[in-house]
Amino acid sequence: MAPRWTVMDLVLIVLGALGGSLLAGAAASLADAPAETVLLATFGGQYVGTLGVMWVIARTRRLGPESLGFDIHPADVTYLGLGVALQIAIAILFAPLQQLLLPDQGPSQEVAEIFAALQGFGPRLAMVAVSTLLAPLSEELMFRGVLLRALESKSRRTVMVVTSLVFAAFHLLGVTSVGAGVLVFVQIFLVGLVLAHVTLRHGRIGPAMFVHSGFNLVAAVILLLPQEVLEQLGQAQ
Repeated sequence: MAPRWTVMDLVLIVLGALGGSLLAGAAASLADAPAETVLLATFGGQYVGTLGVMWVIARTRRLGPESLGFDIHPADVTYLGLGVALQIAIAILFAPLQQLLLPDQGPSQEVAEIFAALQGFGPRLAMVAVSTLLAPLSEELMFRGVLLRALESKSRRTVMVVTSLVFAAFHLLGVTSVGAGVLVFVQIFLVGLVLAHVTLRHGRIGPAMFVHSGFNLVAAVILLLPQEVLEQLGQAQ
């Protein structure tokens, strides 16, 4: 039987992400680094752990990039627009539910609150790079790469639903409340369905990576706004 990706591989990759995040964050804290540096180190460690474990598994089994559908074409950049439109559509669609579940208009995830508290253009720009480049790359390799390929013997509907459920559950880490958890889970599940559909349609993860990047881009652009502007927007809500 030819080597292939398995669900257990995804479990190992998630553990690698968690371990990398904890180790990098702890190292930065022990070095008395500023809070912004500790945060960036934590996220950097997460992605190093994710891609590192994935690389070890792939090398051990002699699985190439094609085994994950990792193929990017220049035309894939047009999918950024779909991601931006998807973010805007979901924000509008879920505005009533957000007001019901989060009446104080606070962030639905703790990480969003941390991002908003970042001081200085440099740390904010670094987090934009994380959210629009590293996050889409690693998460698409994990969920529309490893997990989708592990389930490729199942029906299209099963693949789409299962990968989207796991993708949504992964984003429950750091939610601020039960209401926020419900909101995040439903929203990310719908995003996962779109990403899975695009991946299955093209047979590779390039388009989904750009959709994911465009989806994150809206929040990333807001993150770059000056702190006083963010405060004014918050007061206007």
